[in-house]
Amino acid sequence: MPDVSVLKCRKCGALDAGPRLLCPNCRSRALEAAQVEGKGTLLSWTIIRRAPAKMKALAPYAVCVVDLEAGVRVTGRLQAVDAALRPGARVRCAALEGGVAIFSAEA
Repeated sequence: MPDVSVLKCRKCGALDAGPRLLCPNCRSRALEAAQVEGKGTLLSWTIIRRAPAKMKALAPYAVCVVDLEAGVRVTGRLQAVDAALRPGARVRCAALEGGVAIFSAEA
């Protein structure tokens, strides 16, 4: 299972999905890239049917919001959406594509 890339503040230790220049917790500029485990809880998702030109070949695809166990909320894509998928489902990062986490339901 791939890790998910986030930002971590060297001053206060806060995690953030980014991108940003200042830590939203302490306003420090001491942000650095960090890797966290890609397990979490699915909050929501939506299906993109009319994608922007850069993503047109992938349409339709699902964009999701996940609360990772590490304590940070990230946006990614869902590998597959089926009728059984519900908010609150356990998910894990199954792959990374161009820096975007691709999540799938945990078995």
